[in-house]
Amino acid sequence: MAVVSIQGVKHSVKKNKNGDVVVEHTNIHNGRYDKINLTNKADAKTIKDGIKATKKWHSKNPYHKK
Repeated sequence: MAVVSIQGVKHSVKKNKNGDVVVEHTNIHNGRYDKINLTNKADAKTIKDGIKATKKWHSKNPYHKK
């Protein structure tokens, strides 16, 4: 498991019991908890791939302050 801070929000990247790479975080805009399967969405095979995919997505889709 790896915990990375992207734009001030902590993201946990880990493998689930099926071996898929997932990222978990709390959405800062509405307080909802998100769990995204990066094996399906970004073809991530390792935790390192998952961190890279998460950073890439957030570079294209930054958080905006309300």
